[in-house]
Amino acid sequence: MGIVFVLLFVFLSQSAWSSDACSTRAIVSSAEVSVSDGTRFVTDTFFHSEDGLAIRQTEDSASQTIVVEGPLSWVRAGDKAGLGQAFHRSFALGHQYHALLLHFDEIVNDPRHTEEITFEGDSHSASSGDLPYGGVVHRVEGRSSERPAGFVFEFREAEPIIVSLSDWRSYGDLQLPSMARIDDGERVFEYRYTQVRTEKRSPFWFYDEIAAPEIDTVQVYRLHRKMLAAHCLGDATMLADLSADDIVSANRGELTHSTDDDLRERFGELFERLDYLEYHDIAEPVIKVSEAGDLGWIAVNVRSVVTDKQSGNGFDDKWAWIMVVEKTDGAWRHVGNASNLAR
Repeated sequence: MGIVFVLLFVFLSQSAWSSDACSTRAIVSSAEVSVSDGTRFVTDTFFHSEDGLAIRQTEDSASQTIVVEGPLSWVRAGDKAGLGQAFHRSFALGHQYHALLLHFDEIVNDPRHTEEITFEGDSHSASSGDLPYGGVVHRVEGRSSERPAGFVFEFREAEPIIVSLSDWRSYGDLQLPSMARIDDGERVFEYRYTQVRTEKRSPFWFYDEIAAPEIDTVQVYRLHRKMLAAHCLGDATMLADLSADDIVSANRGELTHSTDDDLRERFGELFERLDYLEYHDIAEPVIKVSEAGDLGWIAVNVRSVVTDKQSGNGFDDKWAWIMVVEKTDGAWRHVGNASNLAR
């Protein structure tokens, strides 16, 4: 398949982790793309967060999807999928132009002002920042502060990539560009957007749009994130459905056994009292799966922001835990955990 990619030669960099499983943000776009070499394809982008995003490119009847999920990236081409590399993370994020317009300071590291940058032969000021997966991006100011002229992406040992934005239209309450012109120094890509949607949806919307691949580490990570999101929704039944019939916990110096029905009842009572407003991964999760592919664990460091529904008191806590998981009937489920609360 001859899908054309704008090549971003980058190096993986360390970035601050903070990913909210309660987020309902959804930015989805579709575009028809024509390339200066005569190639044509269709692209679809999906943005939940800087570590929950995807891009799909389709040429004729063949498609390729690049996905970033937490500490992982993966690629699906046809019916085959495999783990990605640093390049894939940068490529997927680098094409989220509408997200970068709307949430620039949140996505980049070290946001700052650049007094002068050359853009299409003229001098402009810009908002600048370090991309989470390597490189620097400049959001170039336009004639109107509400309509940036475009972006400049800079990477080591590569020509700058210039993105020009035009044909601004109303999408709901927002004014956004429906045209983008990308010049990577070798080819020019003309994007004509046929759809741009910015809306609030279920915290699970990204998983509904992007089906999980047959990659165990990705599925274990999704299980962890779904369990966090179930807290955000106050859904004890979902937590039970994601867990095994028998769950072993090691907490506060005690070893306990509980059933999925016990878990449903306990969390049902908890969610009647508490409202989970935010649930963040604040460190890169560590995921291990056995060679047999039927047992594994995920170690996480999280932050929960919770309100007591009766008193109105708020709690902002940090936790660390290891969740043990087991694959049964083709699905990964929570079978045990050991946790501790930061004091």
